[in-house]
Amino acid sequence: MTDFRSHVFDRRQILKAAALTPFAGLALSGCSSKPAESAAANKTVTVTSYGGSYNDQFTQTILDPFSKQTGIQPTLLANTSLASLKAQVQSGDVQWDLVEITAPEYETAVAEGLLEKFDYDIISDKGLPGYAKAEYGIKYLSFLFVMAWDQNAIPDAQAPKDWAQFFDQDKYNGKRSVYNQLSDSSVLEAALLADGVPFDKMYPLDVDRALRVLGHHPGKDRLLYHSANQEPIQQLTSGEVALSTSFNNRVNAARKDGAKLNFSAENAVLAGDYFVVPKGAKNKEAAFKLMNFMSNDAEAGAAFDTVTNLTLANTPALSKLPKEVADTLPTSPLLADKILIRDDKWWSQNLKKTEQQFKLWQAS
Repeated sequence: MTDFRSHVFDRRQILKAAALTPFAGLALSGCSSKPAESAAANKTVTVTSYGGSYNDQFTQTILDPFSKQTGIQPTLLANTSLASLKAQVQSGDVQWDLVEITAPEYETAVAEGLLEKFDYDIISDKGLPGYAKAEYGIKYLSFLFVMAWDQNAIPDAQAPKDWAQFFDQDKYNGKRSVYNQLSDSSVLEAALLADGVPFDKMYPLDVDRALRVLGHHPGKDRLLYHSANQEPIQQLTSGEVALSTSFNNRVNAARKDGAKLNFSAENAVLAGDYFVVPKGAKNKEAAFKLMNFMSNDAEAGAAFDTVTNLTLANTPALSKLPKEVADTLPTSPLLADKILIRDDKWWSQNLKKTEQQFKLWQAS
């Protein structure tokens, strides 16, 4: 398991260090060593992510300022997937330069030789927390897998306090929407938390027990599956369901747009995504420059954290955040004892067989 917790709880030390070096972020923005590059290539960079409100926020806070500073023009797509990345690399027709994938997918991509090594002569690692730097990518953000509800149907005072209540069919009638893939979601962990498994006994995951819990509470007929991150927001706002799993940034974005939704960070699961460069990417130097910007530009990083309520792997940004924002981030020490940290190593070793078991259970 990535030793994330130790870095989470060192965040105040990081803030203190940043405060003692007030020009650190400014210096980092321009201090990387940049090798010579092709004049024709690397004027553009094609990025793939998960779409919806997140892509809008990513463009506003990161891509637009990066383009203004460097003159490199990013194109942001919403169709990221490890399968497409693999197909492009194996065909030799690589269309993407920088790709967002889940932590288990990162381990798979490394094992299958699909990625370029990251060039830390271009990417300064001074702004990166220790957990984020990897040979073939950067674990660039952290997010929370949460229980969310429609406030029109369930007022906050009556909302579930834990996963046991979330799945309790006697307490809440109707279906719950849950993510239909396991690479980035934590529905099995949620089921085990509902069954009383403590955080420190969660891994190795007892998949059979988790599926038995889901089969009884709420029951297969009360599960509605979603396959895209924005889908549960649409299901909740349309009244199709009153309860759903989601991610903290998606619910926050919907709330800012006026949706009557809410979520609980308590009993959430902390996870993260990587950005990687496919082997043979046409504009990999531009991709590395973008990663350098994301990792070290304090102003852009702070804007990203503030707008998304996600934690970017950019320690200079933390010194720019007011306390009321820092306290709401997934890595806030205030949540330290209230959230489960997802075990990336276990998932990377067990993802395929667990996904197959989950699909067989769904079909049975």
